Amino acid sequence: MEIRLVITSTLLVLPSIIWLLMKQVQSPWWLENISATSFTILPIYCVLMLVLVSFLSIGQCFSYLLVNFIFALYLNNSVSINDEACDKNISVFQFNIKYQEGENELNSLVEYLVAENYHLIALQGVSQRSKQLLVKKLSPYFPHFISGGSAQQQVHSDQLLFSRYGFTHINYVKNDHSAYLITSQWKLPFTEINLHSLHPPSPRNEKLWQTRNKTLYQLKYALNQVAEDMSANISSEKNTLEKSSLVIGDLNLSKHSNRINNLKQDMNTRFVNSWPNKPYIPMLFGLAIDQLWVSNSASICTRERINQFTWSDHYAIKTYLNFIE
Repeated sequence: MEIRLVITSTLLVLPSIIWLLMKQVQSPWWLENISATSFTILPIYCVLMLVLVSFLSIGQCFSYLLVNFIFALYLNNSVSINDEACDKNISVFQFNIKYQEGENELNSLVEYLVAENYHLIALQGVSQRSKQLLVKKLSPYFPHFISGGSAQQQVHSDQLLFSRYGFTHINYVKNDHSAYLITSQWKLPFTEINLHSLHPPSPRNEKLWQTRNKTLYQLKYALNQVAEDMSANISSEKNTLEKSSLVIGDLNLSKHSNRINNLKQDMNTRFVNSWPNKPYIPMLFGLAIDQLWVSNSASICTRERINQFTWSDHYAIKTYLNFIE
């Protein structure tokens, strides 16, 4: 009886413990990818169950599997949030359109964005042809934009940003001839924001994994540089107003990754499962890889995915922020 009790406890607890330990390991690339979802608990359970199956009944095996499944589902749950008491003074739209857009799809996207009149629009996965069309159709309504490339620096990216307000100090952080990270100053009427927009590659193999990680290190360095500059300015009384920082984009990094804790430096965030956008995959089974972080001088009021754009494998996400004026 005591042996069966130990085995029962093992099958209920050990799969989650093994997964939590796996999350701490950031290499090799395939191991980090495997641990990017809490549902890794289920195959771990199945392996343990096969080892210990002689001590269990069929009913117990399925019961313990159900318990582990419910716990994995709970850990992966990243739902929309809405704080009605929050002063939603800044609206943000982000979307990885995944190079699969036709003219009809782009027209529907433009119509939606013009109607919603967001303060900031951040697009990833945008082809060069689509950039030209989007700039032509959106710039009359959002006159300030970052094209995602610089002929002078011989660098390009698949990003495209629009706003009603200006961008200055635009910097394409180079990675060969690509710029997976773009930094800028976003000038709102009541404050100036350090904006970091990025879209590193998906870590489908070791080389792309290394490139993604390099981009994330570049982001961490940029955030550290902003913090140091602010500290120097405040201490020398050049500028006593602390600027907010905003990080946005498809990071190709799961919310379960331990790397996030090393990167976001106590910035505020709310995770929403945004990938994959498939009708047969419920939201609870998705991954929160399209992310938004904001410094502690601001708060996230609402963050929710938009279901109407079904031609990308990502969901679009809209966010309302409250910046302290």
